[in-house]
Amino acid sequence: MTIASSTTRRRSTTRPRSTSRRREVTTMKQKLQHLLRLALRPAPRHTTLFNGQLLDQKREDSYVVMHQMGLIR
Repeated sequence: MTIASSTTRRRSTTRPRSTSRRREVTTMKQKLQHLLRLALRPAPRHTTLFNGQLLDQKREDSYVVMHQMGLIR
């Protein structure tokens, strides 16, 4: 048996890796595209509700403090 015949035997017994590597590249490409799509979306806006009671409380607190300081009689 020569060296050339032994290498050809090894090559014929191994599976071609091109299909599995292609599949890995395709899935990684899809994952990257998905991440990029998420990054391009605008961030969700959280709407803040108007809190009238809190506004009245802060207004009364500031009025009391200004009255104690002597700015308002």
